[in-house]
Amino acid sequence: MAKLIGGPGRVAIEPSVAGTLLSFEDVEDRLVEAVRTCQRYPDRERGWQRIRSAWPEISRDVLAGDYDARGGDGSSSDVTLRSAAMTRQDVAEMEEAFGWLDAIRPADRKLIGLAIGQLARGRREVSWLRLLPAMGLTKGAEGLRMRYGRAITSICNRVNGGTLRGADTSRG
Repeated sequence: MAKLIGGPGRVAIEPSVAGTLLSFEDVEDRLVEAVRTCQRYPDRERGWQRIRSAWPEISRDVLAGDYDARGGDGSSSDVTLRSAAMTRQDVAEMEEAFGWLDAIRPADRKLIGLAIGQLARGRREVSWLRLLPAMGLTKGAEGLRMRYGRAITSICNRVNGGTLRGADTSRG
């Protein structure tokens, strides 16, 4: 996987991984994973709206042990901890993939967002007919598919520094 360096509007491939080029499918998969990572982010506003006073609900459980409300008789170190939902690497890859969208027009960003959203929800193929109303169109599903292919290809070209590997823009 290529590691990109540079600021907004400037993208360069780090020399240590310059031999790694991303294909059309690689970019599409990374964008799908970025959307799935974004969906795992906690909704702080909803959490804040659901908060309530915990005072009336506090009751000491004698069998829980000291300062341990997780159900163990021993100390809290006896209880296995759950792993975090996301790692810093996941978030960094998500931000990198979303940064790739700066290479395309805003109208194409909307199209990619809608199409990748369908794929992130588990669909095997994008339903271009369902995207027509969201894009403000009544016909032209094939045109949307071709625009999507061109947009992903331009992202590939930008990420790979003008070199595209395994481009198949007829997918959809």
